[in-house]
Amino acid sequence: MYNIILFGCGALGTRLLRVLENDYAALNVVGAIDTAPNLAGSTLGSACNSGRFADVTISPDLDSCLAGLETTPAAFIHMTESKPARIEAQLHNALDRGMNVISAAESMFYPGLRFPDFSARLDARAKELGLTVTGMGINPGFSYDTVPLLLARSTSAISAIRIKRTIDVTGTGPGDIEHVGYGLTPEDFRAGVERGDIVGHMGAPESLALLAEYLDMELDLVTESWDLQTAEMDVDSGDPTLGILPPGRVVGITQHAKGHADGKVVLQTSLSMFYRPETFGLTECDEIEIDGNMPVRMRIEPALESLFGASNVLASTIVPAIEAAPGLLCGLDLPVATHRSDGRYAVDSSRDLKPGHVPLTRTRG
Repeated sequence: MYNIILFGCGALGTRLLRVLENDYAALNVVGAIDTAPNLAGSTLGSACNSGRFADVTISPDLDSCLAGLETTPAAFIHMTESKPARIEAQLHNALDRGMNVISAAESMFYPGLRFPDFSARLDARAKELGLTVTGMGINPGFSYDTVPLLLARSTSAISAIRIKRTIDVTGTGPGDIEHVGYGLTPEDFRAGVERGDIVGHMGAPESLALLAEYLDMELDLVTESWDLQTAEMDVDSGDPTLGILPPGRVVGITQHAKGHADGKVVLQTSLSMFYRPETFGLTECDEIEIDGNMPVRMRIEPALESLFGASNVLASTIVPAIEAAPGLLCGLDLPVATHRSDGRYAVDSSRDLKPGHVPLTRTRG
């Protein structure tokens, strides 16, 4: 049994609680943090409708959260926002208190690519303290990297990979809204991109670089671009902060990332993030195409839902991260298949064995 605390009790945190309650008996939430005034002081039961962890009080900061605990939790599950400059102090604070850190921040999956100084500081501090810090989610962390790499194991001489993902982002929390650019006018969106405030969904360059590294593909440039969709009617964002989006605001973003080698596109992703995508004739799906000696094609429909998928991938990362070697790890450094319990199956020799029948018994611990 590992005790953990959650930092962030919004849309993703609420979904993570459901996953832990249903599937992870060996993980126990003993504390929670959220800086939102309407959440601090309430319980996970009242704020997030949690059952198993209903009596856990949501604290406004880490100090007050830890003050009521007898022992230091094994892990700190970080679910606030993604920009490194805004989360570095939060991550270091958790490490300094003796906790392994698993972050849902998009930038944390492979931060060494674009944020080397930030990464070096985290890595050094984690190793000094004998702790692990990592980032994981549905994308990056699964759809853009883990799944393509698993599929690539079945072919060779890979020359190109194309990944397309279309998702409904209704209900996405404010931590993602700000840097992705939902709800803005197209003019404000473009201006935000020029200033560097709007970066869209973070992580595509990192996923492409990792694919190239793992598959030994040449890559010398990654480019990103955005296609915007506005609506002619009011659109409900599903988030109380953003509310109803009036006509003319950005309600859909298709973000393209292309990995180039000698002027040729060899890796590319297309992520369509829409409120009510069916309204615009889009079908939620994940598609991967790999060109190699044997072409590989995969389609998942409906798409792996962003918040639900992220919460499940995040949950499956907690125990492997706690038990991993110290330092800053990329999500791909951790096992893909993880046990949700300590149960193991063996042949039940007390029952009759006969052709076509394998009697099993389950042991725990």
